[in-house]
Amino acid sequence: MSKIDDIFHALIKLNQQDVPEGIDASQISRKLGIDRSTASRYLNELVRQDKVVKVPGKPVKYRAKPSASPAASRFMPKTHGVGKSLEPILEQAMAAFLYPTKSLPILLTGETGTGKTYLAETLSKLAKKQMVPTRDFPFIVFNCADYAQNAELLVGQIFGIKEGAFTGAIRDQEGLVEQADGGILFLDEIHRLPPSGQEMLFYLMDKGVYRRLGEAIRTRHANVTLIGATTEDPGKVLLPTLYRRFSVKLNLPPLRERTREERKVLINHFLAEEAGKMGQALAITDNCREALLSYPCPGNIGQLKSDIQIACAHAYLRYLKSNREKVLITAEDLPEEVYVYATRSNLKQIRTIDGSGNWPETGQDDFSLPNIYRHLANQSDHKSLQDVIKTYIRELSRRYHQPHVSKQGWQQLIDKDLFQALTRARHELKDVFPVEPDINQLYVIGLHLQNFRNHQKQQTNKESLPIVIHPNVAYRRASRHLARYLDKEIGLKLPDEEVELIAHFLPDRPTEVYTASGQSVAIILVTHGDAAASSMADVTNTLLGNKVIHAIDMPLNLSASSIYERVKEKIKSLEQVSGVLLLVDIGSLITMGDTIRHDVDIPVKTLSCVNLPMVLEAGRKSLVTDLTLDDIYDAAKKAMTTFFRENEAEKNIKKKRMIATVCFTGEGAAQLLESWLKDQLSAWDQDVIIRTVRIDPTTKDTSVLNDLKNYYDMIAIIGTVPVSIKGIPYIPAWELLQQDGISRMTKLLEVTRKTPVFPEKSEVAAEEIYSLAVQGLGEIVTHVNPKTVAAILDRHLPPIRDFYSWDTDRELGMWMHLGSLMDRIVAAQLKNDSHKLTAAIPLDGKIVITDQEKEVWKPLLTALENTFSVTISDSVEKELIKLSR
Repeated sequence: MSKIDDIFHALIKLNQQDVPEGIDASQISRKLGIDRSTASRYLNELVRQDKVVKVPGKPVKYRAKPSASPAASRFMPKTHGVGKSLEPILEQAMAAFLYPTKSLPILLTGETGTGKTYLAETLSKLAKKQMVPTRDFPFIVFNCADYAQNAELLVGQIFGIKEGAFTGAIRDQEGLVEQADGGILFLDEIHRLPPSGQEMLFYLMDKGVYRRLGEAIRTRHANVTLIGATTEDPGKVLLPTLYRRFSVKLNLPPLRERTREERKVLINHFLAEEAGKMGQALAITDNCREALLSYPCPGNIGQLKSDIQIACAHAYLRYLKSNREKVLITAEDLPEEVYVYATRSNLKQIRTIDGSGNWPETGQDDFSLPNIYRHLANQSDHKSLQDVIKTYIRELSRRYHQPHVSKQGWQQLIDKDLFQALTRARHELKDVFPVEPDINQLYVIGLHLQNFRNHQKQQTNKESLPIVIHPNVAYRRASRHLARYLDKEIGLKLPDEEVELIAHFLPDRPTEVYTASGQSVAIILVTHGDAAASSMADVTNTLLGNKVIHAIDMPLNLSASSIYERVKEKIKSLEQVSGVLLLVDIGSLITMGDTIRHDVDIPVKTLSCVNLPMVLEAGRKSLVTDLTLDDIYDAAKKAMTTFFRENEAEKNIKKKRMIATVCFTGEGAAQLLESWLKDQLSAWDQDVIIRTVRIDPTTKDTSVLNDLKNYYDMIAIIGTVPVSIKGIPYIPAWELLQQDGISRMTKLLEVTRKTPVFPEKSEVAAEEIYSLAVQGLGEIVTHVNPKTVAAILDRHLPPIRDFYSWDTDRELGMWMHLGSLMDRIVAAQLKNDSHKLTAAIPLDGKIVITDQEKEVWKPLLTALENTFSVTISDSVEKELIKLSR
């Protein structure tokens, strides 16, 4: 940095601090340790450059002009990737940074890949140039999505953690705010912050103070310029107070809304970067450049950079295996979605960039779309010509007859009149073809006809094709019909050799619906997160070379019912599959398969706690045609347990502790118990996870519990349904809600920190049921009086108990279930949500209720309706009778 720049930067900073009225030469000289005369000379030079104004007086003072930003005037034009559409955005952001006394917070919005992180980095570089050279100016980047699954840890990472704030916090930990003090903190995906974290962030932005997680008294101070970024609508995902606190809100346009010239600048920049990494001259054909300029690129700048890197990697690998002087990017090196935009171009030039980023003049290209006429010039004998033609047909069909090539992609490859004529021909000539072709097969013929057209236009020496006769007369007849149709519709006249060649493009068997070759069991991967399932599926499909994994992502803002419908529709869309294996992670997804198999006529099995080894093994096994759904399920499950065993053996990692709460529905008593247990856990047991599980009253299926046991250290099962899992103690809800039960639970929590020792289970006495139910319901219900419910049950439930021959455990479980059910019915009526409650109750159309059962239940249900002024629907009555059996 030159001395005049040093003086200008010092003047700006002093103006922004305590002396906005102006600075004299002696103050600058003391600030920078230079002679006063030198400072005065440079200040006057800045005045002549119209960057500084003089303030009359004694002594003469100087003040920087607000518009005279060296970043805007000198550095910005050299910033790659900042095109005309971003220049106003960058200028607004710099104005926020240079605001007097304190920089203003900035919120960046825009689609994924639009360059929010890049812009933040650019802003930090520009801002740093405005700072005094000796001052430290940190730039801290953090993606809130990395810790989105743990809100407490996310807040702790940003603001710091006090020793003892939670289990595992064994020492004080400084946060990112402390690290960014005096500089910039860039929070990407800021909408992932929980409301409490957003409030803390607002307080930091507003007052400049904050507390570490777990601190109650001490207040800390930080001078941080905050840049937030989100892909969501900030008005919907941020607290209104936080959203309003961002003084400057900037939206970055997607790549499709930017000019072609801007994309050209980006492509040149990324290619220059890759050439520098390789240290070799890098060339690219013009048809490839045109493809990069014209393909949709839905992932914006991020995808553009990634696609260029992929192409460079392929080209560099070929360079290492050959004796070429430079790395040449051809259409074959491009990703498939870009490739289709490169094959239409007939441009022959190559653009070359050297390792230092310079573009020389264009040269000649030796590559374009596979073209039979070019190969003819290098062949001599007739037999080899026939071989070339057959290879050409196979190559075109293999490369382009793919399900991912869209209509828009074909239109980029084939002239409009030819494209439209072939589209109509499929319907108008359908009775002519021996086997009806799909539309992509006709478009492959169109690719050859496009080559034929270009050959006729551009070549002076028009080499003819050899005639290769198709052995089937029906195919030759169909190709003649197609040739006459094209002549009639668009005036395309084809010589005999071309007509004969078309017959070889026609299919000899019906086209099958695209699925992985030989796959009879479909694998569907469903996980929480915006792209977790897609990413894992992409890795597996790439490694196996087949689309064997169907991914369904579950963003956190989507309900379980929405995902359920998506999974169901996906299964219904699959053809020729004998079963479906669902690979899921946690939560409500674990039980989805049990529910969905009743809605589809296909066997469905579910594996939870999915990891990449499971997905790979399931995908690999699904390609083996003689394996059943059970075989693939067992293989994937074994891969999961092998993975866990290896990890535990190598790293000695302990599983997380878990308590399962169970009931007949998974929604009533189990959820109430889950909430109650979370409140009862001590500070030493905050690592314990509570999960609610539904136990079918008919099958008593415990497979979900067994899956959870494999992944977690299950220390207890608590609920209203007796469950037997080897090695896991079951605690009835009634026992937990008395002192002995609480002591037993506390003991279990204590001993599982070391070596588990399970206390013996105790039995409940009949005379204790009333008091235990009152005590238990008192802990979990909020809309009914526990004693009122218990009194009704005590009076009317014994005949029902005797009718079904319940033991005391089952009876107390039904007391608790009925009490929590009445609490939900009353709450739903108060909120006018009774229809939602009814809809949530699983219906079993096969259940048959006898007249005797109705009579034995009628007194109890009538008493409950009259006492609480509610209506118990038929569906609720049927479900209660089903649970009682």
